[in-house]
Amino acid sequence: METNIDMIRNNLSEPAVNNVLQWLDNPKYSIYREELAELIRAENWQELEDSFFKKLEFGTAGRRGKVGVGSNRLNLITVSESAQALAEYLNQTIQSPSVAIACDTRLSSKDFTECAAATLVKNGVKVFMFSNYRSTPELSFAVRYLKASAGIMITASHNPPEDNGIKVYWSDGAQISAPHDTNLMEIAAKIDIFKIGDFATLVESGRIEIVGRGIDQKYIEANVKLSLSNARDLKIAYSPLHGSGMTNLLATLEEAGFKDITLVEEQAIIDGSFPFVPEHKPNPENPKSNTLVHKKLLELNGDIAITTDPDADRICVSSLEKTGEVRAFNGNESAILAADFILSKLAERGELKSGDFIAKSMVTTDALNALANKYGVNIYDDMLVGFKYIGRKILEKQQIGERFLMGAEESFGQLIGDQVRDKDAATAGLILAELAAELKLKNQTLGEKLDEIYAEIGYFAEETFSFEFPGAEGFAIMQRVLSKLRNRELDLSGLDISALLDYQTFQKIDYLTGDVSMIKCTDRGNVIALEFNNQHNQRFTIRPSGTEPKLKIYGQWKSDSSMDEAKNEITVKLNILKERILS
Repeated sequence: METNIDMIRNNLSEPAVNNVLQWLDNPKYSIYREELAELIRAENWQELEDSFFKKLEFGTAGRRGKVGVGSNRLNLITVSESAQALAEYLNQTIQSPSVAIACDTRLSSKDFTECAAATLVKNGVKVFMFSNYRSTPELSFAVRYLKASAGIMITASHNPPEDNGIKVYWSDGAQISAPHDTNLMEIAAKIDIFKIGDFATLVESGRIEIVGRGIDQKYIEANVKLSLSNARDLKIAYSPLHGSGMTNLLATLEEAGFKDITLVEEQAIIDGSFPFVPEHKPNPENPKSNTLVHKKLLELNGDIAITTDPDADRICVSSLEKTGEVRAFNGNESAILAADFILSKLAERGELKSGDFIAKSMVTTDALNALANKYGVNIYDDMLVGFKYIGRKILEKQQIGERFLMGAEESFGQLIGDQVRDKDAATAGLILAELAAELKLKNQTLGEKLDEIYAEIGYFAEETFSFEFPGAEGFAIMQRVLSKLRNRELDLSGLDISALLDYQTFQKIDYLTGDVSMIKCTDRGNVIALEFNNQHNQRFTIRPSGTEPKLKIYGQWKSDSSMDEAKNEITVKLNILKERILS
């Protein structure tokens, strides 16, 4: 096939050129050659640059990105690379390896799942594959239940419909982290030939074992065992946002005895284009995604509304307050409610033990620290963003006899108990529903309970803001912003910063004296924190998203006086910081 090599070189960056030429020349990319040639003929240079300027790396949740042709896209090649790399790595380290595989409801998920399964089996790896879509937490559960060597979940979680991803889990049910993720990428980069079998033939031969209902029941039973209350008088509105939440959250609530659950019917339709979600972005963090479930809650004159994302690991809980308004709780607030309920219940029963612990990421509310201190349990908060770090912490601490109670991330992810090693909307939903039902017996709402907690431990305000920087140009802008922050080249006057914390170098730099000290964190990361008044709970943390083309700012401020004071401090400082970053 003839192509104008000079034209490619003149219009693309050197990394993109190298990757494009590789995809044109190497036989392993032949299935996409015509599609690539068409992009070149159309001189669609921006799309080519974005698709080829780098290789899709393992981020906070595996490999995730747009579906399409290119080294920086999710496609049959990048899925096969990941599966082939996993097979080779397992064959090097484990005898008779096996992998559990599941997928969510996205448009390309079934094809990618079958591709991954066929690649693994052709490389001598036993595969357990779910017969239909499932939630991410159930896949994590299945890895341990089946005693599999690893797991694969095909999902892009809450991303738009044009995206997909592949999450890889280790035998402990947690997402892979160092050194396994790095080892897999190194192996994937060297792969030239894929061994892919025929999926239907492999299923018929029994080399791909189809699993489903038996594991579903064991998973739901494990969830229900975490129940802390018998209170069940609660009217719930629920939306799975076209995803797999009916297989985990809804099934768990029903098994636990909650009877009065009403679905948002149009969003209960399984459809990976997310047709009834505003802007087709099925993210419970986005208030627009909760519009229909809030409408249903008001129609029912119900008690709480619940929304889960397409792979049902994230959850948004809202409450109909006595004012008649719906109060939606962000990820930090729902984690505070759940943690206080769990700790108070265990304390009431005399079941809290020395060595019990809560784990959270560095950007999650420090109100959890205050609650842990109140009840005398350990808190581990020195982890980068990504639930894989919490999963690793669970294993690490359990090996020395500590008991995991709960993990949380501000991005609407919680894990209750250790039967799963990733965030799970089902158990979080169960605990929060039980709390709401108990409060209803006392004529109290979730909002009133949260305000009561703040009045006791202090007022913790948080706000998250994201800059979208798509494509190769956006990626470069993000790196420049972080470099300027790291090198103190960004004008931050008027913010009254006391220290800068660099999690790439583990250095804390005093803004007034220039003195350098070391900070504590489990892993290095491209993360910078700005601290105020020498208080850890008054800070802004800046990092690039590991799953989307975004630069994220996490603001946190504690006030002993009022929530209004805390929120005002965040708003003023966040507006200044946003302006300086964009200048």
